[in-house]
Amino acid sequence: MDLNDIKVFISVVEAGSFSGAGKNLAMPSTTVSRKVVQLEASLGVKLLHRSTRKLSMTEEGRHYFHLCQQHLVALEEANEAVMQAQSTPKGKIRISSPFDFAMQYAQPWITEFLKEYPEISIELDTSDSYVNMVENRIDVAFRSGQLQDSSLIARRIGPKHSVCCASPEFLETVEKIKQPDDLTKVNCLIMGKSLSQNHWQFIKNKKQYPATVSGRYATTSMHLIIDSALNGLGVAYVPIALVKDHFESGLLVQILTDYETPDSNMFLIYQSHKYMTKSIRLFIDHVIEKISPKAPWML
Repeated sequence: MDLNDIKVFISVVEAGSFSGAGKNLAMPSTTVSRKVVQLEASLGVKLLHRSTRKLSMTEEGRHYFHLCQQHLVALEEANEAVMQAQSTPKGKIRISSPFDFAMQYAQPWITEFLKEYPEISIELDTSDSYVNMVENRIDVAFRSGQLQDSSLIARRIGPKHSVCCASPEFLETVEKIKQPDDLTKVNCLIMGKSLSQNHWQFIKNKKQYPATVSGRYATTSMHLIIDSALNGLGVAYVPIALVKDHFESGLLVQILTDYETPDSNMFLIYQSHKYMTKSIRLFIDHVIEKISPKAPWML
């Protein structure tokens, strides 16, 4: 039995016709038809019902198609893996990451990776808005929150939660902040386009403590929020991943430590292994190494 005949049969079913399969395989439709006939003769069963209008599978053909399709994909993946294993890692990886996460973590990881693999190149998109990975041909993405596309693989690389903080200099100018309601009395740095209607969420003993905050400065850049907090302009509500180093240096001080904030997760998103090149796999492994045994932003 010729494996090529099986591939032709699968192509006919997927295309819905001999002519469609012929176009996809770059061979005459008569050759396509002959190969399917040869396969049926080898198996001793009829795989397709033929008519002038359309093709349809027999019951045996349907069962045979599903079995062969699964195994053919596995064979192609095995061939690809072996060929890539023998070659020097090369090619281009397209990565998407929120700007602030890229500045703090993804960029250093990418720098190390490019130095280790000189024949691999990377295109990094730092858009903070949602990016459709398939439409934009993104290979790997760093994202937080819920995964919108269930066809992608989401690998958790660490928790994401926010903390309330300010500079020591700013805290010396205001009354001590002991509970979320105290935030209404101080200048807060607002993440967003508007200074109005801003709410920060806190949790203690499983009870919610929302705080309506206001301030004199709003921006859509988390980087600028943190910079403003460092310069003593007010209280910030920011991801711990972006300010951990400032806590360790003493440039920022965490407040309301008796309260928690709602948790989410940070993910590494990529397409299925079927579409993964060796260079993408190496980059994913590189990131996993960097966040093991725990994410570097965890206290």
